[in-house]
Amino acid sequence: MEAEKTEIRKFVAVDPSKCIGCGLCEIICILEKGEPFLSPTRSRIHVIRILPFFNIATACRLCSDAPCVKACPRNALLQKESGVISVDEDKCDLCGWCVMACPYGAIALHSVKPSVLICDLCEGDPKCVEFCPEEALALASQDEAEKLWRASVEQLPTEMENFMALIKARKVHALFEGLEEKTRRFYWKYKEMEKRYKLK
Repeated sequence: MEAEKTEIRKFVAVDPSKCIGCGLCEIICILEKGEPFLSPTRSRIHVIRILPFFNIATACRLCSDAPCVKACPRNALLQKESGVISVDEDKCDLCGWCVMACPYGAIALHSVKPSVLICDLCEGDPKCVEFCPEEALALASQDEAEKLWRASVEQLPTEMENFMALIKARKVHALFEGLEEKTRRFYWKYKEMEKRYKLK
């Protein structure tokens, strides 16, 4: 008899070497979830800008034996078989224990209602992945996400060295190479977002 295969959970992961920190993923998340204000505090994915050339976006990683679920004193969080965490707003009192328990900083307290913000993968079709202008986001397993992270971190010393060399040589213009094309990609994704969510 063949051994039963364990389904590999995939979550929204970022390739730091591609992420430009534009924040469009946060905006699309807010719109998709019907939040009334376009504030990053209402997003279920969070952009962290570390260096000019090193940005990351973090969302729920669907941990096995999720620490956030175990930390909740009111049993307001429930992990489904898919790994997605659901929130029972009738039980949640915004104590923040789940926020502190999350090792990836992927949970935030809702600023208005008694609930926490956790990525639910948009029922398997995450809009942040679809709208990322640099294709820096993708559904990935834990192993795949760690490989992307390690590869980007290993490049950091070289990136830093090149950055400082350009500054010292006063070749600041070189830092903006490719910016026009990135701006163009961002613009068209933004226009697509405006059309879909009827922002005008």
